[in-house]
Amino acid sequence: MKKLFIAAMMVVTVGSSAFALDVNKVNYRVKTNFEAQFAGAENVTWSLRDNYTKASFTLAEEKVDAFFSENGAMIAYTRKIELKQLPLNAIQKIKKEYASSTITESIEFTQDGEKNYYVSLQDGAKKQILQVSLYGSISVYNSASK
Repeated sequence: MKKLFIAAMMVVTVGSSAFALDVNKVNYRVKTNFEAQFAGAENVTWSLRDNYTKASFTLAEEKVDAFFSENGAMIAYTRKIELKQLPLNAIQKIKKEYASSTITESIEFTQDGEKNYYVSLQDGAKKQILQVSLYGSISVYNSASK
C-alpha cells in the first residue's frame, strides 16, 4: 500500500494536472488539520483526487505538497530539495553510478514520521526514480523508457 501511495505521490509531485478546488469546498476536517499542521502556510492551492486531497503551498520559503485522507488525516507531505541536501554518501553514489544521467528533480517524502528521498533521473529515453534512505542507501524505485 505504501509503495502504491508513494508512486501516486511521485506522479502528482512531478507535475500531473489536478482538479483545482475552491478553498470553500475543502473538507472541514482536512482544512482544520492542515491549518494546525502548517500554520503560516502561504499561497495555498487545493486539488482533489479520488482518494485524497492535496494542498500545495509555501512555508518558510519552501514549496510543499501535503496529502490528506477523506477523514482529514495527513497521509504524507513532500518538498522539493536540492541534490546537496541528500545524505553525502548517496550524493557520491549517484554522481558515480549515474554520471551520464541528468537529475530532473529531488524530493523529500515524509510519511508517518519516516523520511525518504526520491531522485528523478533521465538518460536519453530512459527515466528512473531512485529511492534514497535517510542513511544514504539507494535503490531503483521505478524505471521506464519512452
